[in-house]
Amino acid sequence: MKQDVRNSTRDNRERIIQTAAKLIIERGIANTSLADIARAAHISKGTLFYYYPTKGDLIFDITERHMKHMSGKILRWVDDAARDVPPEKILKLVFETITAAEARGEIHLYLIQEALTNNPSLRARFAEEYRRWREVIETGIKRLFPNETEYSTVSWIILALIDGCLLHSLLGTDRLPLEQMAQYLNRSSGIV
Repeated sequence: MKQDVRNSTRDNRERIIQTAAKLIIERGIANTSLADIARAAHISKGTLFYYYPTKGDLIFDITERHMKHMSGKILRWVDDAARDVPPEKILKLVFETITAAEARGEIHLYLIQEALTNNPSLRARFAEEYRRWREVIETGIKRLFPNETEYSTVSWIILALIDGCLLHSLLGTDRLPLEQMAQYLNRSSGIV
């Protein structure tokens, strides 16, 4: 019986998060109410409020899930860096993976917009997660190039490139030359 309750709780949370993320992509955070989410998820408002008393609580869970997903991608990059995979290939794969996840990219940008305009606590979460991502990237660079000294600078550059590539991909600008970008970083920095 306890297992059924846990599964039901997990299923309800999952349905709420998936529905909310979809509506946020379609309408934006400001134009998505908890009532809209309850209706689209086919649950009562009371059930939704049981799990998420405020929209902020729900946004935090969506953000946390999104950040964990993105962090997982970066951690896999670090794991690849520990193997004998050429640095250019690792970078290209990171950029491709991030830019290929269109729905997650849209959520990422909506959440950043919300963090920048209306939600200081969400902004603080993003700042902390970006700090952690940069540290993870720096760890990967150290594994690839143990004798280098500019780890911090290169980690900032890669993090900024990830966001920039995501933005250009979502805008549908010209196809990004990811392979050439990785090759250029390799030639110009001497460490990537």
